[in-house]
Amino acid sequence: MTTIAITGVTGQLGGFVARRISEAGLPARHLARRPERAPKLAGASLFKASYEHSQEAVAALSGVDVLFMVSAREHPERLRQHKEFIAAAREAGVRHIVYTSFYNASPDSTFTLARDHAATEKYIKQQGLTYTFLRDNFYLDFFVDLAKEYGEIKGPAGQGTVSAVLRSDVAEVAAAVLKNPQKWENQILDMTGPEDLSLAAIAQQCSHVLGKQVVYTEETVSDAYASRKAWPAQQWEYDSWVSTYTAIAAGEQSGLSKDIEHVLGRRPTSLKEYLQTLAAENQ
Repeated sequence: MTTIAITGVTGQLGGFVARRISEAGLPARHLARRPERAPKLAGASLFKASYEHSQEAVAALSGVDVLFMVSAREHPERLRQHKEFIAAAREAGVRHIVYTSFYNASPDSTFTLARDHAATEKYIKQQGLTYTFLRDNFYLDFFVDLAKEYGEIKGPAGQGTVSAVLRSDVAEVAAAVLKNPQKWENQILDMTGPEDLSLAAIAQQCSHVLGKQVVYTEETVSDAYASRKAWPAQQWEYDSWVSTYTAIAAGEQSGLSKDIEHVLGRRPTSLKEYLQTLAAENQ
């Protein structure tokens, strides 16, 4: 039997995948930096491990065939952390890494954090590991959360569009891949929603279904940096926040993929469907 390890089990994406694998009756190792925060699930064995090349990480990964690697928290040293953990996985004998990457990731992506994903993909290949890259576009629920909390989505996105994807759809794909990893070896799967949407269109749909006014405010790049100074952060964080929108303006986040349908046998969830589900839950 294939031995599966899952990282990020204390977070939203990794936690969802861990639950789906448990519900399928498959045993899995759950790796967490803080094991006390990990969910207690049937069939799961819990190991303490961080994204580093350490004896602890190697021990946690020893005997694992397929590793589901959720990208590390946004941090200036994230690429180094990824490389160290991948090196630990290779030393431990891991054969196949399923990695959560980013849509259209490249060394010169407008979205600054996508560059780490491109470098991580390259490193996994360089290590001679079998791979499956799930290239997630921006999460649809992220934009909806902005609409719900602030009644506004603002940024320098211009009239660009984004094929935003629901986080739970990505998690369903990851779980399906882990259930039959051989089928998806050495493949790149683009995780997009079923439609390209401008931020104005997202705001308009949120207004209609959620029953509250939501607007899209187009900013200049300089205005975007200035408005985000309301939240104390480091420069790399401001750069990543603003480049979320400039990447959309540049056309790098548009385009539709059938990969979710190919894996799950159904179309990805649309914004309207997601909003209707939220509205029903709040009734």
